[in-house]
Amino acid sequence: MKVLNSLKIEHKCEDCDIRESNFFCDLRDSNLKIFESLKITNAYPKGSTLFMQGQQSNGVYILCQGRVKLSTGSKDGKVIILHIAEPGEILGLSSTITQSTHIATAEVLEPCQVNFVKAAEFLFFLQSNAEACLSAVRQLSQNYQTAYLQICSLGLSSSVADKLAMLFLGWCKASGNPHDSEHIKISYTHEEIGQMIGTSRETVTRLLKEFKERHLISLKGSDLLIHDKKALEDSIGTRTKSR
Repeated sequence: MKVLNSLKIEHKCEDCDIRESNFFCDLRDSNLKIFESLKITNAYPKGSTLFMQGQQSNGVYILCQGRVKLSTGSKDGKVIILHIAEPGEILGLSSTITQSTHIATAEVLEPCQVNFVKAAEFLFFLQSNAEACLSAVRQLSQNYQTAYLQICSLGLSSSVADKLAMLFLGWCKASGNPHDSEHIKISYTHEEIGQMIGTSRETVTRLLKEFKERHLISLKGSDLLIHDKKALEDSIGTRTKSR
């Protein structure tokens, strides 16, 4: 086992004690061994780029540890964060299957372990393995649902404040915490949060101050406390459109 800073790199999937119960991590042992013979394990420091928007796909990246930011940008420099990938997710899946260019840039947010499989070998693996193929379909379906929810959030919300509130509520839902209040450790800058909801850093800073003044949240450093999730949800739609 190799170590990158505090990250312990595990090369053998079957011996890995951090396997997630989703996508390729939960393949049967026989199929997992086939996959293991195809993969190349790499460690990436924070700030590394796995692939870039517009680059031809050469394979898939299975995220084992760490987080990766997927973003897309326009020619005038505007950036939208599409998704923050978590361990167990397959990056570059759709572009590899369609043999097309990447629609997003994948940037490492913290030290990561990534398993890479070349496109031709990965496609053959799917063609000859029904379980792996179904796992890929599950990931594509989840990607579709994530994109759908993001489009609804950006397109149907009447104000930027609503978009920010919906983003926070989405984080709450992902945590699975059943309580009325929620404590979230935020590792994103105001600019990155703005890129998630299609607004500026200055607007995010202003809205966070407003949310605090309305006693919807408390924020100290990277610690976000949502006092009452129902109250935050009820606040959606109570403001006129803002930029």
